[in-house]
Amino acid sequence: MRPGELSTSVPVPALDATRRWLLAQSALLALSALVLYWTFEATDLDRLLAQSLFDPELGIFPLRRSWLLEAVMHKAAKQLTYVLVAASLYVCWQGWKGRLSWLPPRNALLAALGMLAIPLATSTAKLLTARYCPWDLVEFGGYAPYLGLFDPAPAGIKAGQCFPAGHASTGFLWIVWAVALRPAGLRMARRALLVGLLAGATLGTARMLQGAHFLSHTLWTLWLAWGVSVSLAVAVRADLGSGDRQGY
Repeated sequence: MRPGELSTSVPVPALDATRRWLLAQSALLALSALVLYWTFEATDLDRLLAQSLFDPELGIFPLRRSWLLEAVMHKAAKQLTYVLVAASLYVCWQGWKGRLSWLPPRNALLAALGMLAIPLATSTAKLLTARYCPWDLVEFGGYAPYLGLFDPAPAGIKAGQCFPAGHASTGFLWIVWAVALRPAGLRMARRALLVGLLAGATLGTARMLQGAHFLSHTLWTLWLAWGVSVSLAVAVRADLGSGDRQGY
């Protein structure tokens, strides 16, 4: 073996594993986008679920003014998210300064950017689509028609800004930690993923029960958070190796 041969060959497996992971994530994102598009554009699942939550006799979504869903799950949860994100940004700063062995500097940058970029990407997407909330639709006591994903707003009616689901994004933003914590081991990464999924699903479901969003709005928000997390990981060249040396 020539001098230096070992040192040049050691990084190759890790690099290959990272590339395989990124390719797998890209393939899953593409496949899930096709599944989501077909499921909600080729079927009437969204409106069927919304109809089950709508009271036609009263002409409202009965849970729209629920104290638990509005005061706690909507307003209080949003305020709590601001506090938790601020605290997490401090943790990211410590990681960026190299003070945390389990959070490399580039991964700290990934987490910080992701927590900010996911809600921002969701808000931007709202401006690029014209979809209305369930309670805006004529069939649910509103004024607007149901639109497909790429349908423009009808003439004379202001475009909707209900897609994707903004409130759900404040839960799904934690998914970026599932990528940022990969060097700390798969157990940590999977726990972060579970937290993000549960938080986003809980907040998204709460708004669905109120008639504020369709199921597709929440699931597309999850897809967007996932895509932003992976894209940022590539952009900042984050360490995507797993301390457990297992696939994920």
